[in-house]
Amino acid sequence: MKMHAGVLFPINAESFTYLIPEELRSRIKVGFRVRAPFKKSEKTGVVRSIEQGAEGAISKGIALKEIGMLLDDEPLITKGLFDLIQWTGEYYMSTTGLALKNALPSSLFTGKKAGKTRITYDFPAAETKSVELSSEQRKALKTINGKDSGIFLLHGVTGSGKTEVYIRAIKSLPDNKQAIVLVPEIAITAQMADRFRAGFGDDAVFFHSGLSSGERHNAWWRMRRGEVKVVVGVRSAVFAPFTNLGLIVIDEEQESSYKQFEGLRYSARDVALARAKMGNTKVILGSATPSIEAFYNADKGKFHYIELKHRIDTKPMPEVEVIDMTKVSMKTFSFSDRLLEALEENVERGYQSLIMLNRRGYSPFPLCTDCGHTFQCPACSITLTYHKDSNKLKCHYCGNYLAPEMLCPTCGGRNVKYLGTGTQKVEEEIRSLIPDLSFERMDRDTTRKKLSHYRLVKKMEEKKIDMLLGTQMIAKGHDFPDVTVAAVVSADIALNLPDFRSAERAFQLFTQMAGRAGRGVMPGKAFIQTYEPDHAVFDYVRQHDYSGFYKKEIEMRKELAYPPFSRLVRIILSFRTKDGAKKYTKQIASRIQRLKVENVEILGPAPAPVERVKNLWRWHLILKGKNAKNLRHIASGIVGRLADMKDIKIDVDVDPINLL
Repeated sequence: MKMHAGVLFPINAESFTYLIPEELRSRIKVGFRVRAPFKKSEKTGVVRSIEQGAEGAISKGIALKEIGMLLDDEPLITKGLFDLIQWTGEYYMSTTGLALKNALPSSLFTGKKAGKTRITYDFPAAETKSVELSSEQRKALKTINGKDSGIFLLHGVTGSGKTEVYIRAIKSLPDNKQAIVLVPEIAITAQMADRFRAGFGDDAVFFHSGLSSGERHNAWWRMRRGEVKVVVGVRSAVFAPFTNLGLIVIDEEQESSYKQFEGLRYSARDVALARAKMGNTKVILGSATPSIEAFYNADKGKFHYIELKHRIDTKPMPEVEVIDMTKVSMKTFSFSDRLLEALEENVERGYQSLIMLNRRGYSPFPLCTDCGHTFQCPACSITLTYHKDSNKLKCHYCGNYLAPEMLCPTCGGRNVKYLGTGTQKVEEEIRSLIPDLSFERMDRDTTRKKLSHYRLVKKMEEKKIDMLLGTQMIAKGHDFPDVTVAAVVSADIALNLPDFRSAERAFQLFTQMAGRAGRGVMPGKAFIQTYEPDHAVFDYVRQHDYSGFYKKEIEMRKELAYPPFSRLVRIILSFRTKDGAKKYTKQIASRIQRLKVENVEILGPAPAPVERVKNLWRWHLILKGKNAKNLRHIASGIVGRLADMKDIKIDVDVDPINLL
């Protein structure tokens, strides 16, 4: 009897059926990589299923091709990891093939040799110090170690020692158990890497996009062979090929960086929760400012709640001063005299400062002051940002760039001004205002090279930098004992965005940034500059009052039936022309009205807040309901009704965290 296999490739598709040659039947297993003919060439895929007989395919008139060769002596992917990959593809209304592509290093399919691993960290790991746990930390560890499974929300104020709890919890696992530690950004990986290198040595491996392809390949195989106990990494590390997983830690669980915004739109945090449920594994969600959904689940008893109310050695929380920019005198557009004096005094005292402006580039708003012309991206409905270091106007959505023009293209005027401010402009102002300053900038433009994050963090730790300016990547996870001043420039960027989570994100960002100050011997102070000082979020930031903010926010969510009181699915419809979008959306609305929908509210179709991206005009539908499975079923029905419409691109975002 003939045998056939379902082969999954790392592409946006499900399995393809192939005949298994007689000489391979005794050796082939689910999880093996194979080479198989695909169109006019060959591809490497993974065997997803093996069945006797191929009559079903043949009866449909399909002439099955044969698998070419096996590439492994044992399954590359375990059943547990395969089940997780399939769950991810199904839950996020994508395909198993795309989930496979996100879960495994590309080198496993390209056939390219990994090559030699370059030195990843050029600083020796800090020596392991004997740290005495606080009573709160001991209690937290006892609670976590007292259970074999379950989800724990570790809610600890900034500087309360959450990382040490993670390390001790991992060390408390049986010798044969492994752990995944997820961090939201590469910048945070730098200090985490040192902590875990000191605590675990060669038993720890690091997995993030800052590594070369060869380094990722080698790290993956070390995990697969069981040579390490713990992996520290960003989003894709949730798919680590451990065979005996005992614990998953998700640091800064509230971070939007855990969500992928293109292709397979998965959330690493939620995939981690699914993986833990499948494998009966413990999960620690750590944060000083938990997501509203996580805290709600803890409040309702679905998660075990653990609180660390105090900083290590009972150090005081930093004082937070909100500076009303409408009433103060200013040296420059970015700096009030009050903040500048505090920064200068801090440098004179020999301490360090952190400044955050969550906008990179030099100017976000080039404008002709003669006629009002703004320089828009030709492919997106967004203003181009001027980058002075490269002398280019760049789009932060599609990556396009233009050379700046001396004359206005509309009126021919010469009065083209660069309004607003980005990190490059603030850097220029600081260097002129405080000369002879040891200063660095950390944003996406300065951290493109390998290990650039790590080296900047090291320079801060070694006090080679007096002041570090950056985007939000400097606001979370870092522990610099000599930072006594933390400042937010242009806080208004984070306020009043057209998204129901804008207040939550602003509170989290400001609280996290304030928490970078005063973690050492000297107490710290945080300054937040704003033109809207009466915004409600500042009342809670000043007091480090998460509980008060949560109570206010949860009432608003309940009233509007937003998560956690409902679930959301967003369907994004992209069109080639603006007129085509209007024409098609009328047809779409008509088709949806005929769809039988129960217990689901459909909002739209309506233009997306950012209407044009990469030359496509975007409209969206928001589906709101309490049952996630029913919601995805309705979304699938809508997508099915639109399948025959040409010139339309459809993307589905399950549990969206950004509605822009």
